[in-house]
Amino acid sequence: MKVLMHYTTQRIVYDCFSNKGTFDFTKNERVGQVSDFYKRYNRTQNHLFFVVSFCNLENGKIKYTACNINYNENDDKYEFTSVSDRICKIICGELGLEDSNTYDSDTFYRVFTIEDDEKIFINNNHESDLNKLRMKFFSWDELISAKEILFNEICDNIFNIENVLKVASTYKPNIKYSEKQKKKKYFEALKTIGFISDKGVDIFYKTLHGDIGEFLMHIMLGMFLREQSIEKYIYPKLVFKTSPKMPVYGNDGTIYIKDKKEIYYLEAKFYSDLNSAINKAVESLIEHNEVSNESFSHRIELFRNVKTDELDEIIEIDEEVTENLVLFLMCDDYTNYDDILHVIRKNSKLKSLKIDFNIVLFVLPILSKEEYLKYFQSRGSEVWEELNA
Repeated sequence: MKVLMHYTTQRIVYDCFSNKGTFDFTKNERVGQVSDFYKRYNRTQNHLFFVVSFCNLENGKIKYTACNINYNENDDKYEFTSVSDRICKIICGELGLEDSNTYDSDTFYRVFTIEDDEKIFINNNHESDLNKLRMKFFSWDELISAKEILFNEICDNIFNIENVLKVASTYKPNIKYSEKQKKKKYFEALKTIGFISDKGVDIFYKTLHGDIGEFLMHIMLGMFLREQSIEKYIYPKLVFKTSPKMPVYGNDGTIYIKDKKEIYYLEAKFYSDLNSAINKAVESLIEHNEVSNESFSHRIELFRNVKTDELDEIIEIDEEVTENLVLFLMCDDYTNYDDILHVIRKNSKLKSLKIDFNIVLFVLPILSKEEYLKYFQSRGSEVWEELNA
């Protein structure tokens, strides 16, 4: 999170920014600084803070106040809105400003960075101005005009070392791996699932598309499930990959919710067209149910506890579980919720499947499958070069 700091020895400036409410920035120099700061960082986070550090030259004491920077498109003006004392203390605490003289007579504006800390900057029911502090929600219009924002966010999750170790390896967090060992396991897992290669990744290879969908499905479902307190286990099928060109047959993954006696069979599809993705997912689920008859007795140790990421927990899947299905669908088109809903409601195969199963659907519009795959290929080449540097 970025914070713009303004140093001053004028009490009137401190008092101005301590006022409750929303006001315009008026001084030209300050407007210029705020404008540069806002344009540089507003696309990547939802909150930009302006902190005033007031130094009383008579006694050397420092006071701080903080406000939220906004841009009013109607008036073409930058505004500041007061925040609670609690949030001001959190920000100053994270910046290490408490009880320290930070005044610099030669520098009046400075940008600081607060490292991501999800334990602090999370949704908070009591302080609405703290909500979604770490990230900004983008409109589809914004993303369509700058697809690399979405592509980069997705690739950051795919090539994240911890995510790769969780989804595509038998890494155990309770073992103290050295950084060299973790890097090696990360490198081997990426090669095995085909996300990197010394010859470059073949983005036209269909198995790769499916593996990208599976990988994202497990990461996103893991985060989605973690918010709930019930005991859950997730089984990522990608740990069984032995070759980039060889798919792993059967369901794309499984979720077991122990205390509710529920099991979810997962299927991920990555197609340009949403309706085609639904049809292929339904066909795969029916085929797996009729042909594979998944048995977990010999691979039960590879279920991963969603909360702790632990493997090898002794779990016993109840024989009287309720079976459910999860469809994770990536597609080019449809960025409007009503349009997505219309396709889902019209799909006859999905209607038939709903007669016998409870179905949960996740839809991730990728904006352009072709453009995303090219971006993915470029990122994979960068990762290969970094790991072989």
